[in-house]
Amino acid sequence: MSQLYFPSLSPENITEDGPSSMAELQGALCGLLCMNSAANRNTWYTDLFEDYQPGEEEKQNLLGLFDETIQSLNSLDFDFQLELPDDDAPLGSRLAAMSDWCQGLVFGLGVSGLTNETELPADCQEYLTDVLQIGQIDDVELQPRENDDNNYEELVEYLRMGLFLLYGELQPVASDNARIEH
Repeated sequence: MSQLYFPSLSPENITEDGPSSMAELQGALCGLLCMNSAANRNTWYTDLFEDYQPGEEEKQNLLGLFDETIQSLNSLDFDFQLELPDDDAPLGSRLAAMSDWCQGLVFGLGVSGLTNETELPADCQEYLTDVLQIGQIDDVELQPRENDDNNYEELVEYLRMGLFLLYGELQPVASDNARIEH
């Protein structure tokens, strides 16, 4: 997980209209960037959460999160990482954060203009359906199983790569042939 610190995301400071976790904040940012890769790096969080009032240090961290996320989404190395707890955290905590990330992604997409009428290829629609279902995970009480960590890692990788698919579909790279010459 990132070393950025957001005091407003601590349990005693969370507001109803703001993000509830770092995972949700990053997910919402990803949704915003999927719909608008030219979002304003200085005010992007106000586009998503009207009542989110970060302090000055947090504003610098929000700039860092924005820069890191947009750079990772545009990387040819596909080096984007979801803001989830480390592997040594209990699986239930990691799944809850994954659910937060998915809820944030859906929220960011919706606030930024994605609707049921938005035409998407079948694989993007399937990905969004899966994201909605993962976002419904709530207070998971798990009976440990042998492959839990492997299954979790595969799910994280699916979410990560599906995000690249969605981002590429909604923010296609302009080809040289599409340029208009004057």
